[in-house]
Amino acid sequence: MFERIAYVSRAAPGVGPREVFDIIRAAHNRNGALGLTGALVVLDGHFLQVLEGEPFRVDACFRRIAADRRHVALELRARRLCEQRLFPGEWMALRQQAQIEPGLLERWGYEAGLPAPRFDADRLEAFVQACCGLAETA
Repeated sequence: MFERIAYVSRAAPGVGPREVFDIIRAAHNRNGALGLTGALVVLDGHFLQVLEGEPFRVDACFRRIAADRRHVALELRARRLCEQRLFPGEWMALRQQAQIEPGLLERWGYEAGLPAPRFDADRLEAFVQACCGLAETA
């Protein structure tokens, strides 16, 4: 049994591509050793992340994430047990707007920050998968 979390946050002022790559580099190293998988999508100054693995490891990682000053306004949208991973083999996939298939944002009715009333936990997770080329339905 795994735990999966999904959250949305806003990049702190001054956080740019270099800091995002620092986040991913650290995540690859740490997540590989801990058996965590997931994806980070960066769009319009927002972070959309799904993280999954053994519950105690996800919890410890999320505490580090929540304390990270490179983002603000963190909104946890999902925390649930699951039997299968959405991102098997991906220590932390990264997608930025330039890497996302043209038209995908429009098909999903994308709005910056993925407002919770329109992007509940299931839709947020599916959107992150679609951005990574792992799901296509809107």
